[in-house]
Amino acid sequence: MAYYNKLVRDKIPELLELAGKKGTFRILGDKEFESELKKKLIEGVKEFRDARRSIDAVEELAGLYEMLIELSKLHQLSIREMEEIRKEKVKKHGGYKERLFLVKVED
Repeated sequence: MAYYNKLVRDKIPELLELAGKKGTFRILGDKEFESELKKKLIEGVKEFRDARRSIDAVEELAGLYEMLIELSKLHQLSIREMEEIRKEKVKKHGGYKERLFLVKVED
């Protein structure tokens, strides 16, 4: 028996059953769900960072996007609203198109 104690995707119970295994699950409330999503987000960022193949990196990015969608829902924020906030932030501070790397600032 293996213990995981982590947030999993919705089809995991079905996939376990198809593999002849039985999992024990519980439903999380909003606060715990947000906390577990944040942990999952950090895990996903590390997996993206460590991806060696482009296809793996793309799959990790898609997973990160899914988590951001769920986190935005918890904050009653639509994808459209998040995009508007993103654009406003780009307007104020710019994006990353120039690939600028700050080395130092002198007083």
